[in-house]
Amino acid sequence: MAGLGHIGFGFAAKPIAPKVHLLVLLIATELIDILWGVFYFTGIDRNKVGIDSSPWSHSLFMSVIWSVLATLIAARIYHDHRSGIVIGLLVFSHWVIDFITHPMGAIFGGTPLPPDLPLFFNGSSKVGLGLYNHSFTIAIVTDIGMLFIGIFIYVFYKIKLEKQK
Repeated sequence: MAGLGHIGFGFAAKPIAPKVHLLVLLIATELIDILWGVFYFTGIDRNKVGIDSSPWSHSLFMSVIWSVLATLIAARIYHDHRSGIVIGLLVFSHWVIDFITHPMGAIFGGTPLPPDLPLFFNGSSKVGLGLYNHSFTIAIVTDIGMLFIGIFIYVFYKIKLEKQK
C-alpha cells in the first residue's frame, strides 16, 4: 500500500503543470523511492552491516538536492519555470509524506519502529512522526484516500478541459 499517496499528489498536480505529461508527474512523486531502489541494490544506501539506512535517497538534505536538480532539469526541458517548480515540489513532497508516515511499523510487522529518515547522512539524527507506526488501517485509508483525492482532482480537471473545447 505504501506509495499510493505519493502518486495521488502527481495526479493532483496536473492542473497546475498542464505542459507536463502525467507520467512525468507520477514519476516525480516516486523519484526518491526509485533512487532508493538503485542505491540500495548497488550498496550505496546501506551501512556496512547491510541494514537499510537510505541517506542518499531519503535524507532531508539529499531530498532537497534531488528536488532542486529535478526543478532545474525540468525547467530546462519544458522551457517553463512553473513546470520545473511543480516537478521539484513533487519530488520533495515524497520526503514530506514520508516524514509524516514513517516509520512504518504497522505495515512491516506491526511493532512500532524508531524514526528512520536521516536528516543528513549515516550517523545523523533520524526523524519521522510515525503515522503508520501503529495502525495498518490508518495506513491503508490514508494512502488510498490521498490517491483518490488526487485522481478526483485530475478527472475534474480533464472534464473541465473537455467542456472548454
